[in-house]
Amino acid sequence: MKKYITAIVIAGLAAGSAFAEANLTMDIATAHVFRGTTVVDSLVVQPNLELSGFGISEEYGSLALGAWGSTAPFDDSATSYDSVYETDWYLAYTLPQFVEKLDLYAKYTQYQYSFALDEKELGFGAGYELGDFMLGASANFMIDDRNFATEDQVYFDFTADYGLDLSEEVEVVVGGLLSYMIQGDGWDAAGRDNGFNHYELYVAADYALGEMWSIDGSLAYIGQLDSDVLPNSAHDVGLLAQIGFSCEL
Repeated sequence: MKKYITAIVIAGLAAGSAFAEANLTMDIATAHVFRGTTVVDSLVVQPNLELSGFGISEEYGSLALGAWGSTAPFDDSATSYDSVYETDWYLAYTLPQFVEKLDLYAKYTQYQYSFALDEKELGFGAGYELGDFMLGASANFMIDDRNFATEDQVYFDFTADYGLDLSEEVEVVVGGLLSYMIQGDGWDAAGRDNGFNHYELYVAADYALGEMWSIDGSLAYIGQLDSDVLPNSAHDVGLLAQIGFSCEL
């Protein structure tokens, strides 16, 4: 069940672990889009709570535990489709940096929806810093064969971001994403081909209000690459805007 996470909850969790750091984000977006597919085509609230650190030395890498949610409470006339809510629970481990400017990680995510069975996913990714550019790639595997919708589905994404510090308080990022989908054996893949799924072009800005608080906004264009991979019925939203705030404790 979707639960709103407040700063009070974060403070309590952080106090429960003397070595944990906590980060809260709360975003408002014009839609909920997941890997090119429109989940909710109306205003949504998307909170995220993440705990990290746990007293682990940097030479052993880093661990993060988090929960992310999305719901659409502003549409009084919402249909059951528009009222979809989601809660994601995740555990991520970033390996020690064996190569300078190269980060490697593994991530486990459990997706919980208001309309379907839970989904479980295992992901592996890498990020490489090249000057002001950040290049990234990840592979994500659906591992729960009890969900016949996305059974054996594999999703790859490739990203390139350019970051620019306009001042000590303002950071701007311009970037893009390209994805490739292997549909698997689930019924959700019926009639779909394997191939390039979608692309995204985006710009984001972050303004630091102090040591703890910041506000941010982003605008993204989401394009369909192949209607036999990402059907027209699944790709409703092409332009996505988002604004939010974050707090680090």
